Amino acid sequence: MSKTLQPALALSTLALLAGCLGGNDSSILAGGDGPTVTNPNEETPVELEPGDGIRVLSNRADLISDGNALVEITAEDPANLQNVKVMLGSVDVSDQFALRENGRYMGRIQGLALGENRIMAVLKNTGRIVTTINNHPNGGPVFSGPQVQPWTCTNEGAMDAQCNQPAVFSFSYLPANKLQHVLTNSNFQEQEFAPTFLPYDPENPPPASEIAMTTTDNGVTVPFIIRTERGVQNRDRYQIRTLFNPAEDWQPWKPQPQWNGKVLIHHGGNVGVTYGPGNPPNGDISGTAPDGAEFLLGDSITVALGRGFIATSTALANLGHNVNLVTAAESLMMVKERIVEQYGEIRYTMGTGCSGGAIAQQHIANAYPGIYQGIIVQCSYPDVWTTATQFADYNLLNSYFGNRYPGVNEAENANQFPNFNQNFLPYVQWSAVYGHLPVNPVLSDNAFFPKAYPYAQNCRGLNGAAMPYDPVNNPGGLRCGLIDYMSTQFGFRTSDVWSANEKKIGRGFGGIPLDNVGVQYGLGALKQGTITANQFLDLNRNIGGFDVDIQRVANRTVADPLALANSYKTGAVNTAEHLSNIPIIDLRGPDPGIAHDAFHSWQMRARLNATQGHFDNHVIWFGQLVLAGDSTYSTEALLVMDRWLSQIEADESNKPLPEKVVANKPRAARDKCLSAQSIYADDGPFVPMSGNLLYPDPVLPMANSSSIPKPPPEAGQIFDQLSNQVCGLDFSAFDPTGMSGQLTGPIAELQHVLVQTRFGTPRTVAGDDIRTLTNKCVLKPVDAADYAGAVSITDSAAFVAQVKEIFPQGVCDYSKPGVGTQATQTWLRYGTATEKLIGGTPLPVKPANSRQGWSASAFRNVNSQ
Repeated sequence: MSKTLQPALALSTLALLAGCLGGNDSSILAGGDGPTVTNPNEETPVELEPGDGIRVLSNRADLISDGNALVEITAEDPANLQNVKVMLGSVDVSDQFALRENGRYMGRIQGLALGENRIMAVLKNTGRIVTTINNHPNGGPVFSGPQVQPWTCTNEGAMDAQCNQPAVFSFSYLPANKLQHVLTNSNFQEQEFAPTFLPYDPENPPPASEIAMTTTDNGVTVPFIIRTERGVQNRDRYQIRTLFNPAEDWQPWKPQPQWNGKVLIHHGGNVGVTYGPGNPPNGDISGTAPDGAEFLLGDSITVALGRGFIATSTALANLGHNVNLVTAAESLMMVKERIVEQYGEIRYTMGTGCSGGAIAQQHIANAYPGIYQGIIVQCSYPDVWTTATQFADYNLLNSYFGNRYPGVNEAENANQFPNFNQNFLPYVQWSAVYGHLPVNPVLSDNAFFPKAYPYAQNCRGLNGAAMPYDPVNNPGGLRCGLIDYMSTQFGFRTSDVWSANEKKIGRGFGGIPLDNVGVQYGLGALKQGTITANQFLDLNRNIGGFDVDIQRVANRTVADPLALANSYKTGAVNTAEHLSNIPIIDLRGPDPGIAHDAFHSWQMRARLNATQGHFDNHVIWFGQLVLAGDSTYSTEALLVMDRWLSQIEADESNKPLPEKVVANKPRAARDKCLSAQSIYADDGPFVPMSGNLLYPDPVLPMANSSSIPKPPPEAGQIFDQLSNQVCGLDFSAFDPTGMSGQLTGPIAELQHVLVQTRFGTPRTVAGDDIRTLTNKCVLKPVDAADYAGAVSITDSAAFVAQVKEIFPQGVCDYSKPGVGTQATQTWLRYGTATEKLIGGTPLPVKPANSRQGWSASAFRNVNSQ
């Protein structure tokens, strides 16, 4: 039978169902109240025994997709599970259920019609138990509302406009001598790396001696053969990989023994939009490093597979492919449902990823709690839309300073650059205003800011399906930028602020969720004496802002109120209220100014501290490898996170989940500052900077880590939380004169400036705190006291008068929460395929007895929905 019934059959089934139930049983069809029970021969309800029920394991009963659901029938008296009759509407599906070898009465129910489906189980002595499953299309949407259009299917197997196709399976294996394989088959000079896995043909397998063996963390030793499932959900591709024996069957109630019940989700980097399917990412730092470099740069995914994890990823949860974090969360929900239905129930799920992969994890964990039970973030940002404010400030400052270069905006004339501003000393004074080395703003402009522009000659995935927006020639065309791609979340601009083009086409463009009205750029530099009063005034008089086309204009950027409020409500701005339920390990390296500021790790820590009153669930590992800390950290963090989650899983107390997270924190889950400490790790030794080339069999002259000499106390490690400075070696410890670092102190200070985290943003220089959650500030009157001590101000009254002229509405008051700031609401839905709910509305309460297959009971809580 087809997974989804044909419409005619679905209608007839519903008609028969309505006739069979009669008018007195209409309450049975109401979803959300859990199962009810009636006598099989009478319509009068009878009392349900506590253990009798229908459990929908693979997802919430109202969010099921693709016509399948893993279901368990339970009974207080096991004798009542003999010859259970199960009905899907008027169709007998009893043959899809049985008492399985695990002692549970389970079935993967198939043939669910779109919409509500009545499931009835008739127990031997108790009577009828009834519940409702609401099924959605495999092509989506489930809760994300009307889908991005146009969408061009590029998968060759696409059977319809939703890109649906049957899943495709392939096999691969890890070579027995992986080190030799990598060294022999890689061209390091050309950055061409040998593939981690080689193709495996079950009909013509390689010799067993050429296949690596692995022992999982549950003690099962098997050949390192991986089955990869690739398919399409929600119009885009997903991937599921696991150790697999091709000669054996696998059912969700009887998984192959090497699966440990754990899932690792990995993500891609960057940020972007597209209008057609992409590919699921691979690699811990996928999207930010060359493909195939996993063994050199860290490969926790292969380690996880070898330990018995399922590893999965989706194209839609790759931020570089899809900036819409609601559809990203929806795709992960759907792939987790498929794992439960096809592979079995999940103990816990952890995430990993760098840059955009870190944003996706931290956003989804906060706005859709329950998808992850733990996350590992590298080179992280907390979200897209406070970072967007930082990068917008960089762009404006770059234009003002003349620190601009060709290629940022295809609509600009490259002959205009560079044109340095004569009022400021290049680089030296720029840094004082940027809050960062000048290379960071330039790289941010070239790498990320072009994605903000609404017009692009090569709009990814469009394939001629629509004409892109052009402000002159096609104002009604498709706007191919980040903001309009988020219009379901942010909303549209109101008619009172419409541009000429919006008036011409009679509709508003996507609302802008950021603002710089009242921002005093360079205020901190003025107070420190790094820039003069005249420079401060000229900068703020001429900095300007952006119009709706993200073009620089003389006036400041004004946020659209609905978009601003919705950016907080929907979680697009990560306010971190709902992250106390998960452990977080943040992997961070020196910040040389390449658009991944180390400060963002402490930015998230400050947000956690503000909402939780602590950051005990947040661990930072700093190391010497740029951005990521160390190439071994991703693997080491996987093992520590696994231990952390397994200890939470084993906690059978009645403590709230946030308390369990802190109470079960392992000793190795602590802040650390030197990657050399990994040599002494509980799961080590890990040889610094060796990736996975030497794991799990490091080539060391000593037999074990305990015999490795400990570094002398003089080497020192510094971790100054108050200044948000991560540590490395403090060179003052080696001052041979004993003069308390007087000779080497300046060297140490230079080290802090160049490779540590004493960087901020234009907004922190302007007075915002490290959280930088204020995308639009509350204004206050200009006050002369705010400039006291600025030595370059010779006439305070004249200076204040000019500031008032520049800021007639007032200046930012960062002592107050930003305009529109509010707590993130969890598990919002944005409508159906045809109904759009701008800004979202909360899902109804989770139906009883559903989604238990997503995690062990210790992780379930009210907010996980």
